[in-house]
Amino acid sequence: WDIDTEDWTRPGADTIAKAIESATPGDIILCHDGGGDRSQTVEAIKTAIPYLQSEGYTFVTIDELLAQSTIPTS
Repeated sequence: WDIDTEDWTRPGADTIAKAIESATPGDIILCHDGGGDRSQTVEAIKTAIPYLQSEGYTFVTIDELLAQSTIPTS
């Protein structure tokens, strides 16, 4: 990944959103979906994704990225 939101530390939704919104083209953003309360991550994503979309960004899953890539997957 290029951006580790460190959301597992629960720094607050605004801090997580700012990390996500700092993305540049091609970045992979790491957010965690386990290990306890993820409400801050969910709130951050609710604002950060629309912001990045308004800036022209699109999103793909890792599987979609690998399907597009010339990097060997094994």
